[in-house]
Amino acid sequence: MAKIYVRRAVVLLLTITVLSGCGSKSAGDYYKEGIKYATNGSYEDAGEAFAKAIEIKADKAEYYIDYGMSLIMLKEYDDAILNFDKAILDKNNLIVNENNKKAYRGKGIAYYYSHSYDKAVQYFDKALAINELTELNVDILYYKGSALERSGQFEAAITTYTSILDNKSSDAKTYNKRAYAYRMAGNFEMSLADYDKAISLDKDNYDYYFNKFFLLSETEDLEGANNVLTDAAKIKIETEEDKFNLAKIHYYMGDQEEAMIGLNEAFSNGFSEAYYYLGEIYYEKEDYESAVNNYEMYLKDETTSESAVVYNQLGVCLLKLKRKEKALSYIQEGLSLNDTSLQQQLKKNEVVAYENLGDFDEAYKLITEYLKLYPEDEDAKTEYEFIKTRVSEVSTNQ
Repeated sequence: MAKIYVRRAVVLLLTITVLSGCGSKSAGDYYKEGIKYATNGSYEDAGEAFAKAIEIKADKAEYYIDYGMSLIMLKEYDDAILNFDKAILDKNNLIVNENNKKAYRGKGIAYYYSHSYDKAVQYFDKALAINELTELNVDILYYKGSALERSGQFEAAITTYTSILDNKSSDAKTYNKRAYAYRMAGNFEMSLADYDKAISLDKDNYDYYFNKFFLLSETEDLEGANNVLTDAAKIKIETEEDKFNLAKIHYYMGDQEEAMIGLNEAFSNGFSEAYYYLGEIYYEKEDYESAVNNYEMYLKDETTSESAVVYNQLGVCLLKLKRKEKALSYIQEGLSLNDTSLQQQLKKNEVVAYENLGDFDEAYKLITEYLKLYPEDEDAKTEYEFIKTRVSEVSTNQ
């Protein structure tokens, strides 16, 4: 979904300026060229064209904005932010306000994808405070809600999604998003109501069924969870994506062999997410080498999103395979994503990785920090006492 948002963001912000000219290319010519490249998904070419337009005419805010959006697609977030900054002016008129709103939105998106969620929210709020281009507001609110989720601010995310539903009361996607925020906030009754509403509005969306299944499983309503999967399996299979989703249903039902058949077919048809589920099946079979291979294939594919879950699973598998340095590397990569739903598990596994490496001083430092954040973890307290017996006297006195 994240990638769909960015693609939409680029297309939404690209505006064509028609300039006349003859002879050598003008700034407007390069800009129009960049628009075409970006619309077709050729972001490197688009970036080069926008950069040339800026070289010729450096006072056009839209050049910087569209260049910044292309840089986001190229994952060059710092450079994107610099270009958005160049588009922002301290003036108050219609055109400047519109460009400032686009630029603030762009900065928010860049911070979002660089996992700086608090900064992302800050710039989304700046964009929303500008009254012009109200047609952008729903899109900005989606980003803001997701950023709040990622930073663990679930009540604020609920408020944000509710503000969307106040104007789009039949938006199944927003009910689904708010349901997740309710679930993470511990309000399971409201979460279930929102999942049911999302399904009622879009009965053929597998994701809504899967998310309701996760909720019911978490609340130990196993019969209800299985009934949700049974309902999802009744959706008419018409596309290759439907077949992939049916394979996921088999996986969640525990039918690993049937799931593997469908998942192997799915990645052959371009659904790289199938590698994750194959990794999970191999993990459950304790075939950690095959699990690692599939998780790594998932991460290598540019169409899949970065996932703290996958990095954590890689770390766990590699620790079991005694490949300690690489395990630590993946765990720390997962931590860098700042996904609050996985931070505790990743931090705990980071301690284990340092223990396995024999670096008890670092493990002691990290377990001490961990217990400050999660003092209720009794297993960690036991681990702390063990690690303390292995560290140097200097470390324990710090």
